[in-house]
Amino acid sequence: MLKILNSMAAVAAVALVVSLSGCGGGASDVPDLGQVAGKVTLDGEPLPNAKVRFQPPDGRSSEGVTNASGEYTLQYNIGLSGAKVGPNDVFITTATEGTLKTVPGDDDGEWTEGAPELVPAKYLQPGTLTAEVKAGSNTFDFALESK
Repeated sequence: MLKILNSMAAVAAVALVVSLSGCGGGASDVPDLGQVAGKVTLDGEPLPNAKVRFQPPDGRSSEGVTNASGEYTLQYNIGLSGAKVGPNDVFITTATEGTLKTVPGDDDGEWTEGAPELVPAKYLQPGTLTAEVKAGSNTFDFALESK
C-alpha cells in the first residue's frame, strides 16, 4: 500500500511540474524582440531625462530614459532589453508629476516638484514619431525641433 501511495505521489509531482511549466509568462510568451538604442536631441542639443516609449499596435511597450548625452536603451521588461519587432509608435516626454515623500515626524511630508514638458506639442501626438523595429540591433535617433 505504501508503495502505491509513493508512486501516486511521484505521478502527482510530475503532473504538477508539467502543468506549471506552461503557466506564468515563460519564454514562449515573449514576442520577437530587436535591441533598440539611440539618441534624442532637441534643437541639436542632447535631451536628458526624457522617457522614450515604443508602443507596438498590440502587446506591451518598451521604455528607456535618456542620459545626460540624450542616449537611451529600451527595456522590454525587468529582465529583457529591446522592443517588439515590427511597427511602433514612439512617445518621448520629459514631463513628470510631482511627488509627496513622507518624512518621519512631519505630517505634511516633503513635496518634490515634477519636471516640465520640454518636448514640443507637435511630437506628442500618436503616430507622429514611428519606428520599424527589426530583429537584431536597431539605432533610432530622434532630432526634435522646437520650431
